[in-house]
Amino acid sequence: MGGLDAARRSATTRPVPGRATGSPGSDRTHNMATFPRPPRTHRPRRCPTRTKVAAVLVGAVSVLTAACSSGATHSATTTAASPVTTTGASTTTSTSGLPGIRHVFLIVLENEGFDATFGTPSADPYLAGTLPAQGALLTNYYGIGHFSNDNYIALISGQAPNPLNQADCQVFANFPASATVATNGQISDSGCVFPTTMTTVADQLTQAHLTWKGYMEDMGNIPSRESAVCGHPTVGSPDLTEKAVPGDGYATRHDPFVYFHSIIDDTKLCDSHVVPLGTTSGSLPAGAPAGTTGLATDLKSIATTPNFSFITPNLCNDGHDAPCVNQQGSPSALANIGTFLQTWVPLITGSPAFRKDGLLEITFDEADSADATSCCGETPGPASALPGVTGPGGGRIGTVLLSPFVKAGTISSVPYNHYSTLATIEDIFGLTRLGQAKTVSATFGTDVFSTPG
Repeated sequence: MGGLDAARRSATTRPVPGRATGSPGSDRTHNMATFPRPPRTHRPRRCPTRTKVAAVLVGAVSVLTAACSSGATHSATTTAASPVTTTGASTTTSTSGLPGIRHVFLIVLENEGFDATFGTPSADPYLAGTLPAQGALLTNYYGIGHFSNDNYIALISGQAPNPLNQADCQVFANFPASATVATNGQISDSGCVFPTTMTTVADQLTQAHLTWKGYMEDMGNIPSRESAVCGHPTVGSPDLTEKAVPGDGYATRHDPFVYFHSIIDDTKLCDSHVVPLGTTSGSLPAGAPAGTTGLATDLKSIATTPNFSFITPNLCNDGHDAPCVNQQGSPSALANIGTFLQTWVPLITGSPAFRKDGLLEITFDEADSADATSCCGETPGPASALPGVTGPGGGRIGTVLLSPFVKAGTISSVPYNHYSTLATIEDIFGLTRLGQAKTVSATFGTDVFSTPG
């Protein structure tokens, strides 16, 4: 997310906590250090209104955080509220005709609208030219909000944006104890770390005896900044990974799994499932526990490849920062994205699991904040009337799908969004749809897949 720059520049030297679960009785220790934080680099074409809008959100954060951090518990009460009404609602059962996909890979990039990427292939020939020619281009795919974190949360839970995660969770705060969950699955109030009663697709997969992993590039590169597994701030403390630092471009806000107590309160589960991406040779940060494996190692066999792999590049490789702070890179964000994709996409598509029954989705979290359009029956959640801060959504971004079940060169103009992605994943694995995945107007279907189930 690029709009909270003023807040992120406010300190040049701050104490940096190690990772902790923030759960009662946790035996985690914290390695405290003082770490210099260089000024954030900016991309000049960003809409100037983004910073102004973010300033309003940051002002609200200080008030909301006090409520969310004090007296909060890790549970929420279910109340009999009326479900959200939408048009074009889909059922909660599996979509008929889906191909036999058993391995889903999702790569999430940062802050680009359709016109800047897929609409201008010369600017990013691999992403906008090579990959669509190998699979399907979804020309009317949308983010669900601004800024970053709410989109990542939506992709695994179906939860709508709230003011704190629209502001990218500057403080890693619980929801207040008064938060309730409506019958439509949406949680009330504003917060960052969801109570144990809130379910994600990761929880669903675990319960269904299926496998998943979050692969986070750079996580654990600097152990005093975040842990090498399940890295996140102590609950109630500031998130000091909001900016990249030399050698480490991990951003907690781009790691949706650590925002759910259902995951982080189970230390063994989180440590083994939210792991560093690692290098293409399989190397991991020195602090990774014995037995931890990154994506390159896991791709070597079908048995070790998770059913669902969520892949987050660092703040350089996802296109967020240009020029880059954590590593050497191109001044062009799209060039950095292209380099990352050219490195990892062939490894994924060449893996035994992908070749047998895989689906790779490459998407962005949101468009530039000037575009707050939406699609697909998206509705606001209880805490934020405008998911896109200035409008109803996260803007048109476009998405590419690669699969043995997708005909090369397919183009679909059917409207989709992040809730569509979640609903499709849940349908593929026979899971109940969560949150707004229940009511999204469309999931990936015959417009995308050439081989039915």
